[in-house]
Amino acid sequence: MDESEPDPRTAPHTYVLAVTLVAATELEPVRQAMLALRAPGQRKLHWHTESARRRAAIVDRIASLPIRHVAVVRDGLPGEQPERRRRKCLARMAWELDQRGVTRLVAESREAKQNGRDLAVFGYLRANGTVGSTLRIFHQPGPCEPALWIADCVAGAVSAARSGKADHLSTLRDTVTAVRITADSG
Repeated sequence: MDESEPDPRTAPHTYVLAVTLVAATELEPVRQAMLALRAPGQRKLHWHTESARRRAAIVDRIASLPIRHVAVVRDGLPGEQPERRRRKCLARMAWELDQRGVTRLVAESREAKQNGRDLAVFGYLRANGTVGSTLRIFHQPGPCEPALWIADCVAGAVSAARSGKADHLSTLRDTVTAVRITADSG
C-alpha cells in the first residue's frame, strides 16, 4: 500500500491510497519483475521521480503482471489535513481488503508516529467490527519491498488521472478497482 496526493491546482483536497493484491505464490516473480525495472543506482522505483517515458514502460510491465489493485480516492474538504484524508482512505481500504479475504497488508513505512496512527486505525476498525481480526497491517521501508513500488505507481497513475492525465490509468484500467469516498460520505 502506498499513497499519493494529486496536484492541488487540478485536484484539490484529494488523497489516493492504492493497494496491489498479489497472491503469495506470485509474490517472488512480481518482486523480480519490479527489480528488473530499476535504473542503475536506483534504490527503488518512485512514480514522482520517473520520466514520462519510464512511467509508460513501468505501467506496461505492471499491466502484464498477474496482480490486481484497489485504489481509494478521498475528495476532502478545504482545510482538511492529509492525515485525516489518509485515515478515511485507510478505513475504507481495510474494509475493501477484509471483504476480499486479505489477511496481510504491507504499507510503505513513514515516520514512526505516522505508522502508529495506521496501527491505531486498524485497532479501532477491529474493535468496532468493521474488519475481522485476521487482517493485519505491517510497515516496511520502500527500498526493501519491490511490490510496494507497484502500489506507488498505481497511486501515481490514479492521481495523474484525477489531474486530467489518464493515459497511464487507461493502461491499468482492467486491473484497478477504484473506490471514491467524499467528505460527506465519511
